[in-house]
Formats: sequence, C-alpha cells, structure tokens
Amino acid sequence: MASRPNVVRIYSCFTEGSGSTVSLIEVSISPGIPTFSVIGLCDSSIRESQGRLRSAFKSCGFNMPKGHITVGISPAYKRKTGSGFDLPMALGILFASGQLYLPDNSKIFAEGELTLSGELKATPGACIRLKTVKNIDFDYRLIPVSEASSAGLAGFRGQAISTLSELSGIFDCNMYKESVFDYSKAPGDDDFIDVSMLKGQEKAKRALLICASGFHNILLMGSPGCGKTMAGKILTGILPRMDQDEISDVYSLNELTAGESGRISDIRPVRIIGPSVSVSKLIGDSVTVTPGELALANHGILFADELPLYKTEVIDFLRKPLEEHKVNIVRKGNLYSFDSNFIFLGTGNPCKCGLLYEKGSKCRCTSAEIKRYLSKINGPFLERIDIFSEMRTISGNDMASIYTDEDRSESLDYRKTVERCWKIEHERYGGSYLNATFPEEDIKDQMRIPENVIRYASELSEKGFFSARGFTRILRVARTIADINEAEDVSAGDVAEASQYRLRGF
Repeated sequence: MASRPNVVRIYSCFTEGSGSTVSLIEVSISPGIPTFSVIGLCDSSIRESQGRLRSAFKSCGFNMPKGHITVGISPAYKRKTGSGFDLPMALGILFASGQLYLPDNSKIFAEGELTLSGELKATPGACIRLKTVKNIDFDYRLIPVSEASSAGLAGFRGQAISTLSELSGIFDCNMYKESVFDYSKAPGDDDFIDVSMLKGQEKAKRALLICASGFHNILLMGSPGCGKTMAGKILTGILPRMDQDEISDVYSLNELTAGESGRISDIRPVRIIGPSVSVSKLIGDSVTVTPGELALANHGILFADELPLYKTEVIDFLRKPLEEHKVNIVRKGNLYSFDSNFIFLGTGNPCKCGLLYEKGSKCRCTSAEIKRYLSKINGPFLERIDIFSEMRTISGNDMASIYTDEDRSESLDYRKTVERCWKIEHERYGGSYLNATFPEEDIKDQMRIPENVIRYASELSEKGFFSARGFTRILRVARTIADINEAEDVSAGDVAEASQYRLRGF
C-alpha cells in the first residue's frame, strides 16, 4: 500500500566538526498563495534551495506544487549549513504532492545537492555523515553517485543515483536496489628518504625510532645543515600505513576542505608549517567551519620547522592541542570539535648562529643572546614534548658515505619494528591507544611498570628537576623502549635511557 501523507518525513544528516547529526526533514503543503518556507536555523545555502528545486523539477518532468510549502529541519535548535538537504527536500515535496507514492511506514535516508538540470552532486563531509548513519535502520538509502567512494570507505550500504528522474523508477516501479560500495586507494610507494641517509646521527636515529614506536612528540635541535629537516621527512617513511578507519578519518577531513574530490591513500598525512603560520591557520576557518593544519595532521605528523622563530602566541596555543589531541572552532555560539591526534615534530637551531652544540667553541653567541633566541620555546610548551635530541655537523667521511653507500632499506626495517610495537601496544590497551596517547589513569598496571622502577624514575626526576608531567612522559617513553626491546616489563635501564631524552642542551 502507498499513501499521500499530509506531512512527509525524510531523514538526512549534517556535519558538525569531525562528527555529524542525524536530522529529520518534514514537508507539508497547504492551500494558499504559493510560498516556500524553510525553518530550523538554516543558512542561505539551504534557504536558496527553492530555486534549485524548481528548475530541477522542471528538467526531470516533475512540477513544483502550488500552495504553501513548509519545510522544517530538526533539531531546530542547531544551526545547519550545506546544500545536501536538496534531495530529501525534493523527495518530501514529491511525496506530499502525490507525484511520487511513498510505501506505508517507510523510513528514508537521502542526501545530495541538486543542479538546475536535476543532476545530483556530492557535498563536503559525505564520509563523516555516512559513517554516522550506516548502522541506522532505513528502508531506503539514497546518495549521489559521486559519493560512492565516500560510502565505500564509510562502510555504508544504499543506492547511488545520478539524477532526480531516477526516483520514479525507485518508488513507482519498486526498483530500489541496496548495494555495498567500493573504493580504490591510490597506489602507495616507499619513495621516502631512507634512515640510512642520516649519517653520523645515531642518537637522532634512535630518537626517531622511539618516537614512531610510541607516537611520541619530538624536538630536534642542531646546527644548520646537519639533517634536521631530513630527519623530519624520514619519520614519514617509518610510520605504518593507516587502516581503514584511519583512512576514513583523514579522507573525511580532506573532503571538508577539498569538496567532493579527494585522494584516498593509506600514507599518513604530513602537514608542514613554518614561522609565518598563524593561530587561525592552525585552527581552521570559523566562517565555513573547515579544519586547519592541526586537524588535517590527524593520524600523521605536524612538522614545525625553525621552531624558535615562531610567534609566541602560536607556541602558547599549541600547548592545549598537544595535550588534549583536539581542536575546537566556535561559530555563532556553537562548538565544533576536530580530532588532532598527531606526532608533533619540531626542529630548530639551538642559538642564533646555530653552532651551540659544535665542538671547539665555534658558537660566539652570549648566554643572553641564546636565552633571548630560545625564549619563545617556553617551559610549559616543552613539557608537552616527550623526546629531545641534539644534532651536530657530520664528518667528511659520513658526508661521502651518503652517496657511496648503496643500501637504502633501513627505513623498512625500522617500520617493521614500529609495526610490531604498535601491535603490542594495541593488544595491551585493548583499543587504538599507543604509549603516548593512553590515558594517565592506572598507568602502573596497564604499562607493566614495577614499583621499584617507578621509584627509580622518581629519583631521576627529582635530580633532573623534571615536573610531574615530565615524570609521566619518562614512564611512557620507557614503556616504548621496552616494547622495542620486546620486554614485558619496563626496566630501570629503559627508564635511564628515556631520561636521557628529557635532558635539553639549552
């Protein structure tokens, strides 16, 4: 049986930061002067749908009904934006006017923007929305064909349509066919700078391995040309590839910034920022609620080169995201949150001339000049960094070996070690946590740190004037070192090595 209801209800969804909210679109048509009203705290892109609907109806053989058309989009207390409500609004009008017949008690989900010719287009954030609704029970699920890749990545089932005219076959001829969507990843390669290229920097190489194995923040300070920037690029090649959930998270945010097109890849994102970066660039656009550099680095690396030259407000702002792994955008009283769980990799010179760590007293900077140069990298910010490593100019033999050595497979060996450590950590914590991201509650039992080792760590912290936060970070890094060594429990030796990466030479 089919009916022509007085009020038609169609479900859709809209994005809110890195999440989304299911919405109910209600459409009613009453006699009177032809008008079109959209209510529910909607922006102009939704209110302007009347023109798109009218032209699309005409192009596809439908009519815009006469009378007063009222469209209510709930929840009414939340602000909504985007043109993805075009298709559910069109369905509601066609059902309410009798041009299509809705099977009784049917629950329909639909989204998509209409062109003037009646074609359907994807809208930014499709993957986020489809992940939200994929497990909700709907009788019909309709999306644009151009959202097929997003649907496949989200694990969404439904039917993709290209034009409004296909609705007649679906509802009047019972031709609805729900299917699973496919997606294809861009071919990944290992065209990264190999660890073997980092000659004469054994401490930095070990620091990079520990950093990747536990997802720790790291700061590399050293002389100009010693390989700091290269080390940052090397880190990309030793991180494991992303799984489907992580790919989905990264692709979802790229959709919000790049629109319907986006490259699906399992290579972890690397966002490179410089001294000219602003706080607004890190946060994102509060007008369009699109993510900035912090959110786009989620599951990957935020590479901050020449850190001592950054603005003070940028350094201070980074403290909270590094601790909470989230960034918030406030727009018209609404709070939008984006996940920003990344490895922070900072590099810089230890003084103005950059030669502070060189042998033979090559640095001519005074202590006051050094202090002034590094003043922006303040203590509270440094407390969020797990690993510090200095780097020095390499010898002539090491320089020559960069181009004479032929073995370029060390990064693959590092990655195997990192993958093994991540597997151990996921099994230990029973989720997606790693040593650097595991909540602080019950660290002693979950990380398998004996009481005598904790006492030893506290003694080292007291001697090194480490704070309580620094003490906790020593334990986290020590746990990662134990995982690299394939040890079940953290030893005093692991703590001793971890403490060496808390000592800063400035």
